[in-house]
Amino acid sequence: MPRAEDNAAAVRTKAPRSFKTRLSDAALLVPSHDRDATGSGGSTGQAVAIAFVAALGFGVATFLGWAFSGSPLTGLVAGLVLEPLVTLAAWLGGSAAAWLVGARLAPPDARGRRFWPVARALAFAQTPNLVGALVILPPPFRGGVWLMARLWMLASSSAAIREALGLSGGRLLVTLFASAAVYTALLMGIFWVLSSIGVGSVASVHGIGGL
Repeated sequence: MPRAEDNAAAVRTKAPRSFKTRLSDAALLVPSHDRDATGSGGSTGQAVAIAFVAALGFGVATFLGWAFSGSPLTGLVAGLVLEPLVTLAAWLGGSAAAWLVGARLAPPDARGRRFWPVARALAFAQTPNLVGALVILPPPFRGGVWLMARLWMLASSSAAIREALGLSGGRLLVTLFASAAVYTALLMGIFWVLSSIGVGSVASVHGIGGL
């Protein structure tokens, strides 16, 4: 006969995670979170929201940089509008690359994985971008924060891909590299296009430009 504690644990396991819990689990690389994000009960709406909110980490730094230099309107457009939108596009591109490459390298039981479960896991893997707000700190702290966010995001993305597609070892590294390469290329490409058409003030603190 099941014990009361077992029943309580089962209820907690089946209960949907709150948005705050999903954020903290993704940041702490909790494996059960990635399995939940890739499952049929995963929330695509929440995934899009976290990708947008996480992008605001660097976006806030961009906004503050322009605000302190006397151009708050530029900072508002660059940091709180364009920065998240560009990052959303990069997330979708990076997720597509991970799905296209990883699904072909995955074990047979994971090769039928659809796009959105992978994209959801990688959206929550962007949670470390929230620390990007600290990029506003003066050197040498700025570079340290940027590097920490990038390495942390690589670790969370690796965990997400591993759980979403059942990959490990060299196959995981190949998939992670493909996803990161497309993500970075899209960020750089879109910001370059914006700059080339005269919207140079949207240079991002992602390391592509400066404040």
